[in-house]
Amino acid sequence: MEDLPGINFKPNFLHYSGFLQAAPTRYFHYWLTRHQYATSTSPVILWLNGGPGCSSLGGLIEELGPFHVKNYGNTVYENVYAWNKVGHVLFLESPAGVGFSYATDGNITTDDDQVAKDNYNSLVYFFQYKFPELKNNDFYITGESYGGVYVPTLAVLVANDKSNFPNFKGIAIGNGLFNFPNNYNTIVPLYYYHMLMRQNLYDTVAVQCCNGNTYGCDYFSLLKNSSCRPLILEQLNQADELDPYNLYSFCYLDGGPQSKRNFIFKNLFKAAGISPHEIEGRGAALPLCEQVNNTEVYLNRADVRTALHIPSNLPYWTDCSDAVSNVYNIVHYDMSPEFQILIQKGIRVLIYNGDVDTVCNGVMNKQFLAKLGLNILGTNVTNGQAWYYTNEDPNVAGYITQFSGNLDFVTVRGSGHFVPEDKPKEALQLIYNFIAKTGNYSLPIPFSTDPQPIINQTIL
Repeated sequence: MEDLPGINFKPNFLHYSGFLQAAPTRYFHYWLTRHQYATSTSPVILWLNGGPGCSSLGGLIEELGPFHVKNYGNTVYENVYAWNKVGHVLFLESPAGVGFSYATDGNITTDDDQVAKDNYNSLVYFFQYKFPELKNNDFYITGESYGGVYVPTLAVLVANDKSNFPNFKGIAIGNGLFNFPNNYNTIVPLYYYHMLMRQNLYDTVAVQCCNGNTYGCDYFSLLKNSSCRPLILEQLNQADELDPYNLYSFCYLDGGPQSKRNFIFKNLFKAAGISPHEIEGRGAALPLCEQVNNTEVYLNRADVRTALHIPSNLPYWTDCSDAVSNVYNIVHYDMSPEFQILIQKGIRVLIYNGDVDTVCNGVMNKQFLAKLGLNILGTNVTNGQAWYYTNEDPNVAGYITQFSGNLDFVTVRGSGHFVPEDKPKEALQLIYNFIAKTGNYSLPIPFSTDPQPIINQTIL
């Protein structure tokens, strides 16, 4: 690919943008950023954003990719904590209708299983026709949020195909959605124990709806109860002046139709049968402290689309697609069967969670993993084990639980839903140690995070 318009540094790696055939009528856009310290055995890492209906280019530009954008879409600057310091990172826009991915017949209706098949077909195409030299390298599938569905469903297909994926090694999922009902059941106590919910409201719901048992209360099912529903909706709105993706964030939702944060939030509540008007107004009047549409502005520049080889007939790029969301059918409400298959096949699993995210919260995933029936490893199975970011003080980065079956659960202290954005240093150290199989997430990364020299400070 030619130099990106507006870039102010000289990349020390190659990168490629193009399309992969997912089905006879569906083509998925990809952007591959090569390993900055590439060897013939550099691992390949697939990244999938969630939604469902959000673009992985959002993950590239706003989270873990080497290119970040500022100055109202005019300047591309280096992310020194990019994951392509660990391996080749492939960003795939999926499903059709998301980002620059498209269907030639205009049909973007899909579901969890079809997306898994389309993603699988795209990867087969990638390794057969685009980059066959990478086929035998170690391969990892990663993602976040609704990637909790995308990643395991795809991983099962990949794990069953040794011919096309001879060295599939593992998956890593950040703040994944693994069990819809329990996500809502854990939001209520999470709000309460973060001092966000009034005592009388908590007690009223406990007495009137939960038989006094808040620990085992099924708030999700009680949303169907006409007398309990308004009370539980009030509980779920207790943090409506905060960013639900990071309770301690100083930046807030913009309330706009293209806000990825609002989009994901509304999608998750829609899955529980909660209509938008029941939660409208959440974050709508809050002040901004960052430019929220740099990615959208940049990717719709004519010169940028030309550099990325985007056909001129493709529509305006948005971070998340309402059109896809409106016709998307959720099939998998619990991912336990897929996890059990991957564990049985010896696939390594990393689940990590920012601990102040309420949308796909860590309590949900802690309970989900506990129900898999795995044994906790180590001499002390009752206390959390800290892991450390090595170059800062205080440097407790979070806590680890390691299970039998090659599964690690790691929390990231002070991070919200988008860990590589909120805690980029910790996220890079985390993914490095997972892929390097060090067995110790506290080990520092063995490469530099010094920035490349600035070559162009002109705002185009």
